[in-house]
Amino acid sequence: MQMQYTQTISNQSILGIIRRFCSYIDTRLTEHGTHVAYIIFRMISKTGQYSHEELRDICFAAQIHDIGAFKTEEVSRMLQFETKDVWNHSFYGFLFVHYFSPLKELAPAILLHHIGWKHMKDQDHLSDKLKDLAQLIHIADRIDVSMSLGHMTWKDTFRALEQGTETIFAPHILELASLLDFKGTIDEEWRQDKEYADFLTQIPLSGEEITAYLKMLVFIIDFRSHYTVTHTIATTSISYELGRLASFTEEQLNLVLCGSLLHDLGKIAIPVDILESPGKLNKQAMSVMRTHVDRTEEIFGGLIDDSIVRIALRHHEKLNGTGYPKGLTAKELTKEERLVAVADIISALTGTRSYKEPFPKDRIRTILINMKRDGYLDSGIVDMAVWNLDQILDMTKIRCRPVLSIYEKLWKEYDQFLELNSSHDKIRFALSIQEPISPVLWP
Repeated sequence: MQMQYTQTISNQSILGIIRRFCSYIDTRLTEHGTHVAYIIFRMISKTGQYSHEELRDICFAAQIHDIGAFKTEEVSRMLQFETKDVWNHSFYGFLFVHYFSPLKELAPAILLHHIGWKHMKDQDHLSDKLKDLAQLIHIADRIDVSMSLGHMTWKDTFRALEQGTETIFAPHILELASLLDFKGTIDEEWRQDKEYADFLTQIPLSGEEITAYLKMLVFIIDFRSHYTVTHTIATTSISYELGRLASFTEEQLNLVLCGSLLHDLGKIAIPVDILESPGKLNKQAMSVMRTHVDRTEEIFGGLIDDSIVRIALRHHEKLNGTGYPKGLTAKELTKEERLVAVADIISALTGTRSYKEPFPKDRIRTILINMKRDGYLDSGIVDMAVWNLDQILDMTKIRCRPVLSIYEKLWKEYDQFLELNSSHDKIRFALSIQEPISPVLWP
């Protein structure tokens, strides 16, 4: 049986989830990707250069162009109008889009979106289309930094852009920008632009594309710390195995898969130093960590089926009312919600942290039995987990193996990239990464 991770979600809904997710990377980047996508739409929608499908994908790529910027110092450099040395987030974003999204063909534009025109225009191994796309993102990015973050007028912004003609910015792309005329803020204009809103709904994404985007966000969260690399896929795998053992219907299994896949999206808002805390979290850090559920709820905000949302948001609730964020009790928690809560605990116990190795199976069984006895967890689900733990964990290990392989490959490539000195060598190295990756064995 082929599992479908997502029910029908519109372009606007998936873009809304991505938009909110990206806004939590750094508060200074709130709506930045959205603005850049909108500016590009305004620049090229009337040119006839791109099909509707191409324009949609370009807007999606623009939305996530800073997806690799999860380090504070990187963001600080990005927000200067004349950027310097922003390869780190550009390459990291390139790798994610290349490996984990339906936008692999546009990944090189994300790689090059801060490269000056003088360094790019004569590189014959780069296509004209790639150069144009990189410059479109670059110029739109600088427009938003100037207007939304620097609070400059459109006229002053364009005057500043013109000073970089031929060196930083391509004249023919600046010519497209010259046709813009922002009367108010970019945020006001994109929210009121019905043509743009209608455009985003014209060509629906396939179920496979939507699932790919959501998985991309999951890997961005899990890859932020080497302690969390396989947490989501492990939780999803364990949830699936428990649901199968419980004789869940196909519909129930789909709900469980979706809810477990998305349960930790809000961790994008949790600082990396808390995710990688060298010991157990203190009270203050734990309070911050617990906000990830609230952030997850804000990211979904009416865009996902309610049953899936509840599963995702209730994985820390306990049957006796001692869980969070709402302190719900047994009568308020469905079988699917209880099951994912158990799966999340097993995933956490089998994971490595800075202060602990994975717990042995006997200790995991003891912890689960004790939590059942104390009224925290569903007794039937715990019994299934305890009796079938070997089988569940063996299958989950198989599914996690390719993810660990990808993680190691990604960081090896990242380190190799940073060791290169010249922009020319960096670009050639990145564009040589073409071999397919091993498939991720999701249920």
